[in-house]
Amino acid sequence: MTVLVVGARGSIGSRLAARLRADGRTVRATVRDELDITAPDGFEDVLKDVDSVFLYATRGDTTPFLAAARSAGVRYAVLLSSPASYEAAEYRGPIGRIHRLNEERLAASGIEHTVLYPSWLATNARRDWSAAIRAGAPVELAYPATQISPIHPGDVADVAAELLTHPAHRGRTQIVTGPVSMRLDEAVAVVGDTLSRAIEVRPIGREEAVARREPWLSEEVLASLLDSAAAGVGHPAPLTNAVERITGRPARPLREWVAENREAFAGQSVGKEK
Repeated sequence: MTVLVVGARGSIGSRLAARLRADGRTVRATVRDELDITAPDGFEDVLKDVDSVFLYATRGDTTPFLAAARSAGVRYAVLLSSPASYEAAEYRGPIGRIHRLNEERLAASGIEHTVLYPSWLATNARRDWSAAIRAGAPVELAYPATQISPIHPGDVADVAAELLTHPAHRGRTQIVTGPVSMRLDEAVAVVGDTLSRAIEVRPIGREEAVARREPWLSEEVLASLLDSAAAGVGHPAPLTNAVERITGRPARPLREWVAENREAFAGQSVGKEK
């Protein structure tokens, strides 16, 4: 059985490919330069002998790829989606629309599948905060009291691996979360504890957050993200036991991921993310 892992350069795809290989599975790992699943054709070679597929949501039309996958005999797929697909503050926004469209296309393909919804990824801490923390600057948050349930990307990959190789938990959806709900500023404090130093959090208003928007981030997407953060203030983040139920071990805490990636925040030579 060959498992096709699309997006094998990503933080979850790379872990998934490594986990499957460690389990003795035959893996065909691809990156965007090698396989564009929004292309109109040309999928015959990559889909040969593939039994199951791991997919990321994408902005382009994946209908031709999915049709080719079904014709090639692919029996099962896991789609990494986002809670933005259904959460009240985001599902009407651009992020929610993109993910719902990917889910609808997969459902229409006729391939048996599970949509995987991970909570706030621990890697977001590195993406959003590491530059400021390395520089000794405050971490600026528009809604520091919004609650999240950070999940280790390795837990997402392990759940995906189980789904791709064993049928027991192949429901229509699986919502996977970290073990606890915490505020964003509490998550920053976890990083500080690991570094043995205090990290200042500076609350900023919505207008300031919009004014600081990066050019690559559209105003519509930023507005949706801010709406979601505002909705999470004062409300515990959803928690599930899906990681433990599917993998047989508890979800790992944020502190564990931060310790594994301490160099990214400490300003030392940054190695490959773990």
